[in-house]
Amino acid sequence: MTTDVFVRTTSRDRPLRAEMRELCMARWRLEPARVLDIVDWGISEGREYAEREAQTDPYIFCDDDVVIMGRNWVERATGILLRNTEYGAVSTLSMIEGENQAIAPDDGVEIYPMHAVGAPMLIRKGLMTNLPEMDLNSECGVIHKYLLDLGYKEGLVWGGPGNRLRHMHLGNSFSSNPILHWGY
Repeated sequence: MTTDVFVRTTSRDRPLRAEMRELCMARWRLEPARVLDIVDWGISEGREYAEREAQTDPYIFCDDDVVIMGRNWVERATGILLRNTEYGAVSTLSMIEGENQAIAPDDGVEIYPMHAVGAPMLIRKGLMTNLPEMDLNSECGVIHKYLLDLGYKEGLVWGGPGNRLRHMHLGNSFSSNPILHWGY
């Protein structure tokens, strides 16, 4: 099964960011995925565009500085979300220690609840409509509250023993957040 993946690019004019984007896109293309660009859209508008254009349920929304880690990542991650119907959106644990300050449980659960999960975000089709305004600094918190108001949880996919899914956020703490980015 092919899954739609929307990759958000906020700027192509920074050389380091452009190189991260190329790596990110190359990795997504190794998966059974239809990879689409979202370039220079507003935060809410880009997410609503992905919602309208997605042909799969779920679909994935990702920033251009995130690289998924592991074999058959898309198939395993989407399968886990589909089995856990109480979750509206999920991500995976970052390889960057302390980035999301989440510690996966040892009890074999596939997903554990977490607020403001970020990218790569697997999203159930039909949920990201009429989004409130948000910016890069508030995006994750606004989406978390939005999903809770719809009656869904947000969480991190752990996968359980032998099925762990992770990602590498190459731009952690500098690349997209306008307050933190290094400028290259």
